[in-house]
Amino acid sequence: MERFKKGINERLILVLGLRRIGKSSLVLSVLNSLSMDYLFIDVRKLYDNVSKKVPVERIYDELKSSLGKLSFKERLKDLIKDVDLSLGSVGIRLRPSETRNNIVRVFDALNDVGKRIIIVFDEAQYLRYSTSGLRPLLAYIYDNLRNITLVLTGSEVGLLHDFLGIDDPSSELYGRYFFTAELTPFNREKSIDFLRRGFAELNTNVEDYVWEKAVNELDGIVGWLTYFGKLYLDKGLEALDEVKELGINMVKSEIEELYSRSQYYQYIMEATATLEEAKWSDILRYVMAKTGRRPTNATLSRDLRNLVKMGFLIEVNDKYRIPDPIVKYAVLNMAR
Repeated sequence: MERFKKGINERLILVLGLRRIGKSSLVLSVLNSLSMDYLFIDVRKLYDNVSKKVPVERIYDELKSSLGKLSFKERLKDLIKDVDLSLGSVGIRLRPSETRNNIVRVFDALNDVGKRIIIVFDEAQYLRYSTSGLRPLLAYIYDNLRNITLVLTGSEVGLLHDFLGIDDPSSELYGRYFFTAELTPFNREKSIDFLRRGFAELNTNVEDYVWEKAVNELDGIVGWLTYFGKLYLDKGLEALDEVKELGINMVKSEIEELYSRSQYYQYIMEATATLEEAKWSDILRYVMAKTGRRPTNATLSRDLRNLVKMGFLIEVNDKYRIPDPIVKYAVLNMAR
């Protein structure tokens, strides 16, 4: 939280970490505690699973629906009359023309208010699927709109970096400075302390073996630990199995969508889940056993690299593992 607060006046902030690690909670908690005006756009929610795109119209609609929550909405209404936009209890109406240009004009109006406003794109790596190139828009905001801070959260860290292209000379954002706040899983000690403090706040006595078992099976992913803590109040130790069951159902659609992107992703994930820590050669043997053919070294290496970029795998000492235990359980469950 302190790290994020330090960067609040920078031009571009990246909040990075695994899924369910608390990125959105961190951002919203800080912005609300500082009573700052902000717009929060969950890009993943706008992703169309059929077209595999994020229609720019959906981004615009989400932007419009958020404007009415700003403290200066009445002043903003006067500044964007040329966009034919009205704010009120029924939302915002806009003439149907040039959606992307209208987005630019709304951001111009936000900047002209003269006070700091935070624009949050949650799971921003999904912007790469937009039906209208948005990287030039982000570069325009960065370069010209000094009263706007862009906050991009991302669980697919490598893909977010690829989308922004900050190190790519061909990118509109090349060479721009960005401030980073990164969340990592709790270690074992912090995970246990997190549960201990949580139960203490609720005046609930829990024996040591309970949180030991919870941490053994849920690791340091704060979202799952929190979920367990809430369910434990009603379910007791059965809450652990329920968290795993509900968690598996929650992530199945993510994994199914992942598998559709490459013919080898499923077998790579299964190999890693089965072995818990898998070397490149281990994964190759598993893929060959499952498919009856040998992928090229380049293909397997590319797919492994992509899975790391997407946050489904991490690589440590030339071994791959799945960092989220619920994803591992789901992969094994789906392989049965």
